[in-house]
Amino acid sequence: MAASPRLLTIELAVICLVAFVCSCNLTIYYNLFTYLETLMIPIELRGVVIGAYAFTAMLLYLFASPFVNAANATRVVMLGMVVMVACGWSYLFISSFWGLVAVRMLNGAGNFLAGAGVMAFFVTVIPAARIGQAFAIYTVAVLLPFGLIPAVVDLLSSFIPTPAHGYAAATLPLLPAGWLAWRVGQESQRRRGSEGEKKQRPAWADIRANVTRLPIGLLLFLNLSYFMNWSSVFFFFKGFARQQGMAGTGIFFMIQMVVMVSFRILAGRLFDTIDKVILVAASFALAALGYLTLDRLTGEWAVPLAAALFGLGNGMSYPALYGLMFNVSVPLFRPLNANLILCTMQAGYFFGPVLGGALVTVGGYHGFFLGATVLMLIGIVLSAFFALLLRRSAAGAGLS
Repeated sequence: MAASPRLLTIELAVICLVAFVCSCNLTIYYNLFTYLETLMIPIELRGVVIGAYAFTAMLLYLFASPFVNAANATRVVMLGMVVMVACGWSYLFISSFWGLVAVRMLNGAGNFLAGAGVMAFFVTVIPAARIGQAFAIYTVAVLLPFGLIPAVVDLLSSFIPTPAHGYAAATLPLLPAGWLAWRVGQESQRRRGSEGEKKQRPAWADIRANVTRLPIGLLLFLNLSYFMNWSSVFFFFKGFARQQGMAGTGIFFMIQMVVMVSFRILAGRLFDTIDKVILVAASFALAALGYLTLDRLTGEWAVPLAAALFGLGNGMSYPALYGLMFNVSVPLFRPLNANLILCTMQAGYFFGPVLGGALVTVGGYHGFFLGATVLMLIGIVLSAFFALLLRRSAAGAGLS
């Protein structure tokens, strides 16, 4: 039996470091809504300022991803870091509505550059046999700041004059991390000795053919659906809990995060030994059970149960979906398709609250839970259809 390829390399360590500091730079804005209030930005315009970030990143992932490849990946990361540093310090000087919208849009562009570059580098240096486990480690690095940064900022609040000073301070690790990624990327390319091949960019006709492949389209829709679920739960649970008179909504998110991160760390090789389609279908099923638990069960004891269900589902979904996209993509399109998954993630953050808000408006939280459950059930059906596509593709390859 061949030895399992090595997973813990300097490349993966640097990728996770960059992902971690970029995620810290994202989560530092957790208090932006209340900061905008101190700047006298009208409440109806604060969502525009906040949403400009994700909207810009989504558009760039959609239209600019083909220009990011393994040959320029770490230079793109470095450029993204420079942009995010400039944006972070701009909050010390800019307080007008349109100025803040422009800064948020530029920050979204910086997020795209860093994220797309990291992903293009990631899919070229991680062994295919360990891709699921690698994505699990990578996503832990992305998720940790969501629980860490708010707690650290609250702890240091007496030393931070304004949130704007915190935004500026959060940029300090970005340039060193970007420089390290560039250095490691250069060395990695030198060892592989194939930079000239990677600089070939596919024609737009080939890109369209790749995106319109049914397995690729299905995976993008599944990822969009799951991140609509993630963002909806994040933005609407507090309102539901308040309506029900529940206390301690932070416990819900803490349990969800602990379960999700623990599963991704402890599952290890599970992501590469169990059929990834089964993991995706199970993640949608667990999310559906989570919604039904909140909708049908009474009492605060249902909250930790639902949180654990969502956490376990989220723990399965992300690495499995990324691993499937890696497996069904031809090598030339792996960087592009990985970044298209990030595009659907940003789209989920944007459309999830929009759809969720419409459901709450029309049918209350009961309508929201039922609508979200239906979306999760559709995900299960499409996962089964995707498994059938893979089976037919494998049978066709065997015959040929």
